[in-house]
Amino acid sequence: ATTQRVLGAVLCGGASSRFGSDKALAPAGELMMGQRVIKAMRTAGIDPVVAVGGNAGLSLGIPTIADRSPGSGPLAALAGVLTWAGEGWVLVAPCDLPLLSETHIRSLIVDLVPDEATVAEVDGIPQASLAVWPATWARRLQREVDNGARAFRHALAVGEWTTAKVSRDALADADTREELDRLLDLQDGPADRA
Repeated sequence: ATTQRVLGAVLCGGASSRFGSDKALAPAGELMMGQRVIKAMRTAGIDPVVAVGGNAGLSLGIPTIADRSPGSGPLAALAGVLTWAGEGWVLVAPCDLPLLSETHIRSLIVDLVPDEATVAEVDGIPQASLAVWPATWARRLQREVDNGARAFRHALAVGEWTTAKVSRDALADADTREELDRLLDLQDGPADRA
């Protein structure tokens, strides 16, 4: 286990166009969808947890790190939050992962290596939208953003990284209300596993 701190960042800056309203604030059982992600992080010992972009942070009860370049994609948001963190690592997760659990997060933070990212792996495929990023990558990522890169996968080109296997439900995202309802129904069944 690492001795350096791990902060949590919930990405809340997306347009939510298919969802029709702010995904982070969507009712998802007893909690809002963003609160479910925050709870998974906090239960795994991640503190503090912040929102990145958007306006949901206040309603979710966490501070918001402003997206320095709104509309520039997730890589810009990642560069911004790593700059804000300054040291250690930042566990980054989108706000629309209603089945993300403490178990998933613990598997990502168990063996952190200085200046190395740990990326969730589902069915043998790295999923850079759920990952732990070293703050030391902030400048390198900002250079990528300045050169036009937008997607998380571009972050994997700037340094060493490893993967941690997580189950498919960790990354089951709810892009529509129907999808959210389906995922919550699944949670009561066999998908509620590590």
